Amino acid sequence: MKGLDVRKARLSRKNLFPPMQVKGSLPLRDVVRSGRMHRKDELLVVERNGVPLAFSVYQMAYHHIAQGELAGHPYLVAY
Repeated sequence: MKGLDVRKARLSRKNLFPPMQVKGSLPLRDVVRSGRMHRKDELLVVERNGVPLAFSVYQMAYHHIAQGELAGHPYLVAY
């Protein structure tokens, strides 16, 4: 396998769904308490080296891609 060809991952010439650049995170309970997320919202959860990170399925359905750093390593999550 040669690797990922990013030219094949684009939907069109125009970027219709900008990737979500994750700069940090908050404890899930704080996000729910703030009203930005509800207890019944669905989550996409990833983990690296025992460090979990949750994404709102609603947000991922729009952005399709989230990227940032987790446990000291870059990541990219696609939905």
